[in-house]
Amino acid sequence: MLTICLSVIVIWQHYNLRRLGAEISDCPTKYWWLGGVGGALPAAVAIASAIKRETGWGWIWRGRALQIKS
Repeated sequence: MLTICLSVIVIWQHYNLRRLGAEISDCPTKYWWLGGVGGALPAAVAIASAIKRETGWGWIWRGRALQIKS
């Protein structure tokens, strides 16, 4: 019973936080998840770029190979 009560309280508080954020930013609560997508996309690009740079996979935007040929 305690677990159920705590779960309901946490979900209610999360909802209140989202509602308050929607009021401040004029973004409806329907689109709250877009903030996470907006942060995840640049993070994925940065991680992919770091991996490509360290491994030499792929090409840079000017068409030159990342890996130095010896």
